[in-house]
Amino acid sequence: MKKILAIAFLTLLGCTEKESVSVKVIDFEALGKVSVDLLIEKVIPLETDSTALLSEYLMVKYDKDDFFVMNYDRPTGIHHFSKEGKYLRMVAEIGEAPGQVMGVRNFRLFGDVVQVNSGFGNSLEIHSFTKSGELLNSTPYPINAFSFYPIDQNELWFYSSYNMVAGDHRLFKANGQGEVLKELLPNDFNEKMLPIDEQSFFEGDNAVLFRESFMTSVYELSEGDSLREVYRFDFGATTVPESYWEMDAFAGFEMISKQGFSNLNFLQATEKYLLADVVTQNESGQKKELYIWNKSTNKEFKIVIDEDEQGYFNSLIGLEGDQLVFISYAPYLVRNRETLNLSPEAKASLSSVTEDSNPVIIYVKIPE
Repeated sequence: MKKILAIAFLTLLGCTEKESVSVKVIDFEALGKVSVDLLIEKVIPLETDSTALLSEYLMVKYDKDDFFVMNYDRPTGIHHFSKEGKYLRMVAEIGEAPGQVMGVRNFRLFGDVVQVNSGFGNSLEIHSFTKSGELLNSTPYPINAFSFYPIDQNELWFYSSYNMVAGDHRLFKANGQGEVLKELLPNDFNEKMLPIDEQSFFEGDNAVLFRESFMTSVYELSEGDSLREVYRFDFGATTVPESYWEMDAFAGFEMISKQGFSNLNFLQATEKYLLADVVTQNESGQKKELYIWNKSTNKEFKIVIDEDEQGYFNSLIGLEGDQLVFISYAPYLVRNRETLNLSPEAKASLSSVTEDSNPVIIYVKIPE
């Protein structure tokens, strides 16, 4: 019952017949597989500096001019690199001095502004910084949320996950002055469910994509402050069962770990492609698969990533044209340098990278 809660609720919100579109159902188990021997066309080493040493697990946002990178584990702030990989500065440095923030839970790029979510307890603040690191303003919100997405200067969306403490709804629309305008998705799950701090908003084709952990549906934020289901993944035997939503958090996780469960970790849609990073986990470990649908040819397939053998493809951060974009931990690339499928340009750029280097941005050709 809980598994279909979002669909039933959103239908009641009034997705009219005129607005409705067909939902693309993806039979994940039936998809064909392509070789993981992908061509790495471009490599951008992030400059290694004692002030900007980065770990393996990173949060990354980028645009046509810059990369912004933050460590998940004990972050000191957001590291700003040029598009060529040169280290520029720290943005949103963590601390108590003027111009610093107490902590960074998440951040987004919005034009020439870096918006930072810093939250404690049942409230948060959105801090706006220039790319050069100047704090412009801070706006408090009465919400406990990890994931957020700015639509424009006066419209932001927040998602709080299955967290009863955060309130009786999971999805919020707010304005730029700190006021909550709309609440969606009743938070009536088992009160012992644990909140999950994961990204929920992703770039779509002229739209914003939204998904929830352990759910199989992907929505677009639509006009009229509602959601419209556009994709549904059928994971077969590794779909989280309906009984999970009524269970104690630890018993429920033990149950789905035993059977195995699949989750959508990353999404992006362009005019030509739909891309999804799917992680399937069970008691023996986890498996990563990249789903790609070429809309122009209607060809869809998945790429199975062995995280021990192809660790350099672990962290997908985007899609640009016909290229997948990853941030790769340097030791994975260095240890596999002789067997990587590299363009001459990429091979030359990688030659200076050592195991002690900062992570590397790689651009990988999408198979035809």
